[in-house]
Amino acid sequence: MSSVALLLSPLWLSWKNSFFRGTQSWTRRLSLALLAGLFWIGTYLVVRRVLRYFETVYELGPALAYQLLLIILLTFLSMLLFSNLVAALSTFFLARDLDLIHAAPVTPNSFFFARLIATTINSSWMVLFFSLPIFAAYGSVFGGGIVLYLWIAIILPLFLLIPAAIGALVTHLLVYAMPAKRIRDLLFFIGLFAFLILYFLFRFSQPERLVQPESFGNFMQFLSAMETPSSSYLPSSWLAEILAGTLFTRDTDQGFFFALLASYAMFLPLAASWCSSAVYLDGWSKAQESRQGRRKHAWLDRLLEVITRPFPVITRALMLKDIKTFLRDTTQWSQLFLLAALIVVYLYNFKVLPLDRSPMPAGTIRTIVSFANLGLAGFVLSAIAIRFAFPAVSLEGKAFWLLQTAPISLRALLWSKFWMNFIPLLLLGEVLIFCSNLLLKVPVWMMALSLITMFLMTFGITAIGVGLGALYPNFNYENAAEIPTSFGGAVCMIFSIGFIGIAVMIVAWPIYILAMRAFHRGRIFLPEYSVIAPSLLIVLALTIVTVVIALSIGIKHLEQLRE
Repeated sequence: MSSVALLLSPLWLSWKNSFFRGTQSWTRRLSLALLAGLFWIGTYLVVRRVLRYFETVYELGPALAYQLLLIILLTFLSMLLFSNLVAALSTFFLARDLDLIHAAPVTPNSFFFARLIATTINSSWMVLFFSLPIFAAYGSVFGGGIVLYLWIAIILPLFLLIPAAIGALVTHLLVYAMPAKRIRDLLFFIGLFAFLILYFLFRFSQPERLVQPESFGNFMQFLSAMETPSSSYLPSSWLAEILAGTLFTRDTDQGFFFALLASYAMFLPLAASWCSSAVYLDGWSKAQESRQGRRKHAWLDRLLEVITRPFPVITRALMLKDIKTFLRDTTQWSQLFLLAALIVVYLYNFKVLPLDRSPMPAGTIRTIVSFANLGLAGFVLSAIAIRFAFPAVSLEGKAFWLLQTAPISLRALLWSKFWMNFIPLLLLGEVLIFCSNLLLKVPVWMMALSLITMFLMTFGITAIGVGLGALYPNFNYENAAEIPTSFGGAVCMIFSIGFIGIAVMIVAWPIYILAMRAFHRGRIFLPEYSVIAPSLLIVLALTIVTVVIALSIGIKHLEQLRE
């Protein structure tokens, strides 16, 4: 264990130095701590309000709260599997300090467990950050007392360790099987594996059954199904069962499910360690072999030239540099496979929802779901922006001084990063909104409102990502996966969610008015679009203020670094 602690000491010392000896003032740190506290309080109050509403539903309150807990934990499990797959590849095989570590007298087991712990921390701490206020809300509404929080303190680390071990195991096997010259094929298979995991996790949850009570023989059968985990073979369900035994006073064998969770949390790291000792050196040596040179694609160069033509010469040159750097870095563009998997499952979700069977009028329920989809799509976009837009400045690495010595203003540099990320994020956001609303068959006015709102929100989300990425740069990173999971990444996520929440609340009022008019009168006529205009103007003003402030803060901080 002393060797493991020694290998982890640089990680701990870097965190300690950045906190106590960083360039940030204590005023700024206290402000950020206050912001994190407000975010926790907001999340806690929202979840608590939802759970309080569930309590008012006769006989179904605890069952609905249990199903919500299952969905939340399943979402966390999916996120952890994805992030650990990417982080394990970077941490075990692509980190910059591996040459020094392998030259040191360190045992293979010590190296493996040190890297596994680092992977777990880097991939899991943000999920832990978001989960704590949710668990607190459950404890406040349904009780459980100190026993609940003791259970959380014991079982949550076990839950986080399982996807980390799976990510390490799968990555070792794939790296060993694939030669270095086929690293792109390796990352393709990682993306494919992640897609299959996401698809089966989603199908195991069977969300459509919650709106199909007629498929059950009677109410008691429906209630029993609501109180039964739909994916009993997943660690998220074991965790939910343990918590449910304390929260809902259910007759649940907590000891059995704890034994399941603990046994897998011990077995999987040991299995991954055994696999690592057998295949790691061969896999790592393959990863050091020279790769095939990149083939020139004239059509790609012409396409990039057309896309960047509207921008000024300097901005265009910087954008072309970033695009080509992105395409050459397999650890970056390989994450697009995970993104594609998320999009497929995201859209499939709307296809299987039986909205026509709802007791509410079809038009009204479709409008409500579309409105909720606007906020959800914004959240997805913000998560992607943290993965790609936030690290944009940091990815310059130690070569950032070259840009500082070049005749290029920092304003032009940051705006090039902005447009480089804005264009793909805008395309993704508009595609998500258009395709999901098309599947929902929403009215034209709702389609137009959603597309325009997403267009405006993308400006703010991108600016927050790029601006805060310049405020919290990390030019000395060991692997790129560390950047989005840093403290600055958490701050970026908080501000992005806050911006999306405010924008969605602004457009909620006209959506409510028009939905009620459609409910009572049927069709929405063209003159009534005047209800939408004021809210869109407010969102436009909010977006402009957000873009100006976020990018100005980033530019100012980069100028301070240069001085």
